[in-house]
This record gives sequence, structure tokens and C-alpha cells, in this order.
Amino acid sequence: MTLRVNKLTVSFPNQRVINNFTYTFNDKGLYLIVAPNGSGKTTIFRAILGLINSSNQGITINERPISSQRSKLFYYESSNWFDLNLSGLDYLKFVKSQWHSTVPVESVIKLWNMQGYVKKAIRKYSLGMKQKLLIAMYLISDADYMIMDEINNGLDEDSRKQLMQILNQMAQSKCIITSSHYKDEIMPYANTVLTIKNCQVVSSDD
Repeated sequence: MTLRVNKLTVSFPNQRVINNFTYTFNDKGLYLIVAPNGSGKTTIFRAILGLINSSNQGITINERPISSQRSKLFYYESSNWFDLNLSGLDYLKFVKSQWHSTVPVESVIKLWNMQGYVKKAIRKYSLGMKQKLLIAMYLISDADYMIMDEINNGLDEDSRKQLMQILNQMAQSKCIITSSHYKDEIMPYANTVLTIKNCQVVSSDD
């Protein structure tokens, strides 16, 4: 399986952000997208998912339109998307149900030491707690393709190290596409680095 992006262009009024991006993401590996803030990392993620308007000649998983392959991909942009009145457990159970996952919820809660707060309303969470919940949702989804935007934001050093160990292991059997302010921590694990410069996306494989 592959995730194929064909001639993706994204423009806003008086500004082109991404121009003619074509790339094939394999079904295994860790891909790191690097660019200055505001250069289009999140824009690419949103465009792939169809969350914003774009011009393209097809975005597919295994040669099928991505719109018909939602269960194979997981993306949750940031903790800002959370309904603060719901609990972390509400979100984990929802993801497990919608992605038809067999991953035990309790094992992921224990992995990230969330037992003390996972049943509480998210409005009571710190930034680090919210980020651990976000990561837990990815693990619960068990999706073949995971797009992670600044996934280690808000984590302490030990938690970031734990996350990198998990991502490195997951990348042996899944496609992980991520961006990060802590790119130096991810770079040693990345199979491919994609750099955005002047609206163009260049691969380290080129």
C-alpha cells in the first residue's frame, strides 16, 4: 500500500503556499516534514485530508481515493480540537469504536500513566496531559497511516524520548508522517526528510 499525493497545490488570497507537490509515501517508515513556521506543514496535512480546498490530480491510498479509505488513516491536528467537557476516556473509546481497533484502551492508558486523570473532563488537563491523550488516540486507532502535526509539543524530555521509541517501533510496520519543533530529536529516526522551501517540497531521497 502507498499514500500517493499527485500535483497538490494550495493557494490562499494573494499567496501560494504549496506548489505542485507530488510524492508517494510508502506503507512503512517515518517521514519528517521540515519548514519554518507558516511555510505550509499543517497546510499539507489539511489538504491531504480534504479539510481545506486544494488543487490536485488525486490523493489516494492503495490507488483508491482517500475519502474512501478514512479508516486506514488517522489525523487529529492538535489538542485545541478537544471538547473540554468530555473526558480523555470518552475520546479513546470513540477512536477505538470508529477505527474498529483491537488495541486495549487500558494498556495505552497505563503506557502513558493516564490513570489518574483519564476519566476527568479535559478542561482540567495540563498541556502535557492533553498531548499524551492525543498520542494515545493515535495508538488506539492502530491506523496504517498516521499524520502527526507537532506531536511532541508540550511533552517533557522523558516523554519525548518515550514517544520517539514508540514511533521508531511503529514505523517498522506503519507509515508515520510528522512535523515537529523538536526536529533534531526526530531526525535520527526519520527514514525520509521532506523540506518545504519557496512553496516546493523536496525529499532527502532526491
